[in-house]
Amino acid sequence: MKRADASSTLVMKAKEISIARGSEKALMLKTTSSAAYSISLSDGAKAEIVIVNDAPANEDVEMKVEAKIGKNASLRLIGCQLGGKETKNEVRISQKAGSRCEHFEVALLSGSQHLIARTNHLHCEPKSFSRSSFRYAAAGSARVDVQGNVEIAQKAAGADAHFVAKSLLLSREAVVKVVPMLSVKTGEVAAGHGAAMAPVSADELFYLESRGIDGKEGKRMILAGFLMEVEAKQMEKVRELVEKKIGGLDGF
Repeated sequence: MKRADASSTLVMKAKEISIARGSEKALMLKTTSSAAYSISLSDGAKAEIVIVNDAPANEDVEMKVEAKIGKNASLRLIGCQLGGKETKNEVRISQKAGSRCEHFEVALLSGSQHLIARTNHLHCEPKSFSRSSFRYAAAGSARVDVQGNVEIAQKAAGADAHFVAKSLLLSREAVVKVVPMLSVKTGEVAAGHGAAMAPVSADELFYLESRGIDGKEGKRMILAGFLMEVEAKQMEKVRELVEKKIGGLDGF
């Protein structure tokens, strides 16, 4: 798959992932270039899928993920954005009756990196459940622009959907903009969304310093803890990549 504009051509690697009925799978996918992933869970299937963008910091990257979750299937999807100069990340998720989805996004940007993220999460059928939890941290003059949309269709009575995004500003020049959107077309649901943004907590730093931890190490601990709240089988591998990037940040 290729996308061409006036300045460049991005070659997008495509990968299809199918989880058979009633089976269970855990995958970690790491890419250093543009990529598209098509994920399909048959009825009753379970999967944990981690996708890491670790592209060189001087390259533009386009990421696309489409996930279709069958009846009574369960997906834990974790996206980690570390690399790329300008990254466009698009995620589309659709759920059938009785399905469950936990969608986590983690991003750490520095220098002049720019992340443009668009997510669209559709509850198509009754009694589907989702939790979307996003964490963004920006240093230097990095920019983050996020739109997260959760839609509950008219036929999706009994759906339970919540979206929350938290952002940590690591410099005065960094900019994070998160727009959560919720579209509910039936009254018989539980749904909510929210977003919060803050600098590194001075109180947390003071507490760590009072325990003999210097300011630099304290900042690293706070940042790593903020980004790595997700509990998943494969997050230790992701933690290593995140901590490596934290170690290279100015002031850290």
